[in-house]
Amino acid sequence: MKDLKLKGQVQFGDRKIPILVRTKDRILQFEFQDRPLQIRVRFAPEGSLIQRRAKSDGEWQVVTGVEKTQAVAGTDLAYEDLGIDFLRWPDPQPKGEDSVMMLDCWVYEVTPPVASNYAKVRYWISKGYKTMIRADGLNSKGQPIKRFTFNSVIEAEDTVVVGEMKVAKLTPGTDLSVTRTYVQVDTVEKGSGL
Repeated sequence: MKDLKLKGQVQFGDRKIPILVRTKDRILQFEFQDRPLQIRVRFAPEGSLIQRRAKSDGEWQVVTGVEKTQAVAGTDLAYEDLGIDFLRWPDPQPKGEDSVMMLDCWVYEVTPPVASNYAKVRYWISKGYKTMIRADGLNSKGQPIKRFTFNSVIEAEDTVVVGEMKVAKLTPGTDLSVTRTYVQVDTVEKGSGL
């Protein structure tokens, strides 16, 4: 990843949490501006290392096992969602083709090799943009229980970053949202400070 600083917010219901996201090499660091919480994701082929700390000079603590399935800051995001590890889970199975938001996509399904909120994840890769535009976390009955939708991108500093991602908890067996969280990026600057 490029050396960038992204400013934006996480919106859950009426709550808007200002957030600063720093990226550099294989690190993605989330800094919540309304509370003493920082989360760092170190990407690796075998899976992400997720860590958290309560203050900027505090010691990083590894988030492991069932902790990864817990909600972040009372939103629909879980720690495991921040690393988008399912893109690196072994043996993705092609499930065909589909159209999402008027874009032709390839569809894949993958089973987690570790404890997860999801029995499987199904995701859609845009044929034209070669990037993921949607993912559904499925329960053991194959029903979507959480949906990630990448609604927009921002082109800045010679790169493309997600402009808005919607995370929706779904009523199993339906496409109806129970709750929704939006992650929005407003500005992108060079130099993460990492």
